[in-house]
Amino acid sequence: MQGTLQQRMRELREARDYSQAKVAGILGIDKASYGRMENGTTRTVNSEVLIGLANLYDVSTDYLLGISDVPQKTYYDLKALGLSVEAAGSLLTKNANQEVVDALLRNENFLEATRRMATYFSEIAVIAFATGNSLYDFSYDLATEFINRGRIPKNSETNALRARIKAKRAKAEPMELNNIRKYFMDAVDEIKKETGSEVREYAKGKFTSDILAAVRADIERQGDPLALPFEQRKRNVIESVKKGLRANPDVYDEYGDKMDEAVEVIMPALFDLWK
Repeated sequence: MQGTLQQRMRELREARDYSQAKVAGILGIDKASYGRMENGTTRTVNSEVLIGLANLYDVSTDYLLGISDVPQKTYYDLKALGLSVEAAGSLLTKNANQEVVDALLRNENFLEATRRMATYFSEIAVIAFATGNSLYDFSYDLATEFINRGRIPKNSETNALRARIKAKRAKAEPMELNNIRKYFMDAVDEIKKETGSEVREYAKGKFTSDILAAVRADIERQGDPLALPFEQRKRNVIESVKKGLRANPDVYDEYGDKMDEAVEVIMPALFDLWK
């Protein structure tokens, strides 16, 4: 939706099937005053009404005023987000990697991990597991009592039943921690697949051939490499490989530092093996 403040007031109201009287009541003004604002008879809207409308429709004031075409808020109060000043400070000062935090907060497995952590920290899970274990203990004791009293036979079948009941008893903390780890690692794996796909796809084919072609061309321009001392040859090849990595600027611009670092570690070791 694009347009003026008046148009957006009307469109947002109608999209929610609100009457002018209902919106006026929520804002604490009379229906006639609201009507004049919406139809443009009153050209100005005070800040209190503007903020009230933004809160009512959960949009930004910039969107209401027609400054932005994006209705979603791009800023939030720390209290609304539930963040401490210290947590927000870590993001702002980049002590935390903002891209990773963003990806985690958009991943359902990570969100499930945080929900389970909240339960774990509150010890609700411990109580729930303890209750479940009490029921298993009761079932095991009851089965044992019935066997001892001859109400059910003592045979391989009843022994297997008691073994199954006993096996179901679980220690709350290790099991819940394993669940949390599973959801967290699933989130990490999904994000890794998502963010690393570009490099992997490039590396499957053209990436390797481009590097080899660039390295070969650069080495050939240097003349006879065997005429140079070993350390100089090693350095020349390392630099040629680095140049080859630049064959795809889109990938190198983002991952070049890590690639160069890997070359500096791996290539000298290979040369030492070949020496």
